[in-house]
Amino acid sequence: MGVSPINYNGNIPVNNEFVNSVEGEDQKSSFKNTLGGFINEINDLQTKADASIENFATGKVENVHEVMIAMAKAEVSFKFMMEARNKLVETYKEVMRMQM
Repeated sequence: MGVSPINYNGNIPVNNEFVNSVEGEDQKSSFKNTLGGFINEINDLQTKADASIENFATGKVENVHEVMIAMAKAEVSFKFMMEARNKLVETYKEVMRMQM
């Protein structure tokens, strides 16, 4: 029993708009720049939280809620960054195992 091919003419439909946008993104930013931007944002949140704590301790700010919110934002963003780093390291190790 033979297998008859589906009428395939060799043309794969391509969304040119999507391809052009992806190619444009490659030219505008790289993984290094994107990762660096995320790290800078997390550092800014940490700095704002530290400044908020310092202002609260010196009496410049009396609203405890703002201090807690700044600290929570910094904590969540740092935990997210660490989980992303762990996944990247795990993926790297998996790729290295595949190459052996």
